[in-house]
Amino acid sequence: MSVDPIADAMTRIKNAEHAGKREVVVTPVSNLLREILSIMRKQGYIGDFEIIDDGKGGIAKIKLLGKINACGAIKPRFSVGKFDFEKFEKRYLPAKNFGIMIISTPQGVMTHEEAKQKGIGGILLAYVW
Repeated sequence: MSVDPIADAMTRIKNAEHAGKREVVVTPVSNLLREILSIMRKQGYIGDFEIIDDGKGGIAKIKLLGKINACGAIKPRFSVGKFDFEKFEKRYLPAKNFGIMIISTPQGVMTHEEAKQKGIGGILLAYVW
């Protein structure tokens, strides 16, 4: 049984990328993980993904593009204010304007850049670069 499905999914994606795989299967799939995958797809880190309902939590088949150097879940889930993004960018991203942090806000799940533009804070979930 998985304790943190987001951390497991990010680890599976990273390991499959480093092994040169073209597809990875992730299970279980939550609504939050779907949102994270859709953000990664919009940003161009992964290709299309398919969610299959198997009655036990779901399965995600994710097409990999070979563009991920590192990704992972941010634990503990830090709260970040609208003026505190720079501190966490220095901690989790390798350089300025390189990579994304995925954040859960009152207006939905989005990248840290979108949250900065909207002037809102939230909870850090994951990073990708």
